[in-house]
Amino acid sequence: MAERMPRPSVDEALALIRDRVVPLGAETVATGDAFGRVTATAVQARRDVPAFSMSAMDGFALSSADTAQATEAAPRALRLVAPVYAGGAPAPLERGTAAPIATGASVPAGADAVLVREQAEQADGHLLVRGPVDPRRNVRQPGEDIVAGAQIVPAGMMLAPHAVGALAAFGVDRLDVRRRPRLGLISTGSELSGIGEAVGAAGLIDSNAPMIAACAQALGIPAHFIGRAADQAAALDLLLEGSAGCDLVLSTGGVSAGDMDLVRERLEAHGARILLHGVRMRPGKPMLFALLADGRPYFGLPGNPVAALASFRFFVVEALRRMLGLPPEQGERVTCNAEPRPEATLLLRGRRTVEPGRIDCSLDQRSHVLSSTLLADCWVKLTEGGPTAEAFPIVARF
Repeated sequence: MAERMPRPSVDEALALIRDRVVPLGAETVATGDAFGRVTATAVQARRDVPAFSMSAMDGFALSSADTAQATEAAPRALRLVAPVYAGGAPAPLERGTAAPIATGASVPAGADAVLVREQAEQADGHLLVRGPVDPRRNVRQPGEDIVAGAQIVPAGMMLAPHAVGALAAFGVDRLDVRRRPRLGLISTGSELSGIGEAVGAAGLIDSNAPMIAACAQALGIPAHFIGRAADQAAALDLLLEGSAGCDLVLSTGGVSAGDMDLVRERLEAHGARILLHGVRMRPGKPMLFALLADGRPYFGLPGNPVAALASFRFFVVEALRRMLGLPPEQGERVTCNAEPRPEATLLLRGRRTVEPGRIDCSLDQRSHVLSSTLLADCWVKLTEGGPTAEAFPIVARF
């Protein structure tokens, strides 16, 4: 019989998981494939942006010195020369002349300002300027956005679409990111059938496997369904042996105290080290966390679907964040209409109310009632023995 272990609190369990799970190694990807990836190292700009003096407006490039004496009564007439377009290499601008110029075009040498087109007056092939134009007016200076060598993003940042755009603009074509964890998923229970399969009179459809796989998919994490094991040692052993190649393995069911709850026994038979078995929380109290013989993390989630969902949402997600080098998830301090328990942290399905920061937790909170999750828009973590409550999105996002 497995030795009984003291049950840690939720926060103690999360700290243990972060302490024992280590970040994965890095791989190099093209910038165009970097969306949703986490940087393994800080990334620096590889070019000045802009790399040249650039027109900020459609207008006329000119020398501000040529306009110093211009007035409404005595406008300065500047001879118009060939226009300058984006992507071109303009010839130097002679004094006393002006060049039509497009937004984004290189300001020619000899010019230091751009008079916007809407403020310009033309006559007989000349630009009439009726007042001084300040130097650098409507001109973007080299390096104004960023200079080569400046940090664009730090290590440990998940790249959003605008970050991918900045990387591309600043000359980064490839970068090092954390490798995505490969998640292996096992379902246990002789009563389970797959979706679309015949279900016995006392059987159940395995909802945990597709649900947990979808949770991983929402995080951008590839999930491999290793298989469904009956409550037999040989069946579970076969699936544990098939988990090679997965960075993190989890199973659902088989972690309570019944005669057919075999997960812990078979893990220990395969050389795993059990680090916790049971957490002071509801739902999900029987959850197990172990390191396999080769050091890979293993989670044994309860079989009740809401307990499995809550355990994944808070504990497996935290392990995945650690593997990606992301900081711990932070909740939003809220109030709710549920009473804390002195002996357990409650992980509650909740609905936001019209009152900011107030959550309604009057949904059915039983661990087998999956339908209540369809009515929830957040999780509430109500700390044991106290009034502290935090809200988390119902679906985890990195």
